[in-house]
Amino acid sequence: MAAYERGERLPLVSLDNIRDLGGIQTEDGRYIQPGRLLRGGDLYHASYQDQNDLRRVYRLRTIIDLRTNKEREERPDASIHGVEYVAAPVVEGKSAGILWGQDRIRQIIHFRGDGEAYMFQLYEDLVLDRRTQRACGELLRLLKHHGEGTILWHSMAGKDRAGVVTAFLLKILGVHMEAILKDYMRSALYLQGDIQAVSRILQERHVPRRVQKNTEILLSVKEDYLIHAFDKITEKYGSFEKYAKKAMGLSAFDMNFLKDRYLREKPEI
Repeated sequence: MAAYERGERLPLVSLDNIRDLGGIQTEDGRYIQPGRLLRGGDLYHASYQDQNDLRRVYRLRTIIDLRTNKEREERPDASIHGVEYVAAPVVEGKSAGILWGQDRIRQIIHFRGDGEAYMFQLYEDLVLDRRTQRACGELLRLLKHHGEGTILWHSMAGKDRAGVVTAFLLKILGVHMEAILKDYMRSALYLQGDIQAVSRILQERHVPRRVQKNTEILLSVKEDYLIHAFDKITEKYGSFEKYAKKAMGLSAFDMNFLKDRYLREKPEI
């Protein structure tokens, strides 16, 4: 296993936001096992070298694609030999938003809403929509039953849908909220290049500054969005534990099993 710091991106060439949760500490002093749980963005442009490294170096066995049917058709993941692929959309239709379709630049240019308000609503929908709740529960149960090797779940950019799903898992594993937010905010760093590239295109097209500002908001992350999502969970369900049971259908046994499967006493990274 290659050496890397806990929670940071893997040293891949073509994929900017693939991260191993290994080494993140829980409140009871245990650590997430390295080389088991990866989060990230899509694998559409994955180079042959990165595909090989994911399979051989990082022992990738399963890919869970959180994107919509349309997104998967427009930007299919690279097919990696020997790796199981699971389509598990957490949102469809209107709830999927405007952010990552193939014509996303055109959509952003024509977006007339308030970017901040849109993002807060998106995160609220991600935690309160019944379809999304069921899909998140199914995904976490899939993690529970996963065998040896590494599992990777991803959305398009790896920041919103993957961010919320990862935050749920970390919360269930017993990670402190401060560490959950730290992991979430790493996307802001690793997606800078993509945001700058889209911003340059908008500047070249001489779009209004308001549109450019909305672009930065829509394509980035902010702690307040994830905090808002958890606040909505507490407001409606009383606690995250009750949310996990009532909304996602996870039992206390499921959550303890996840801890036993993915935590250990000392990190090995």
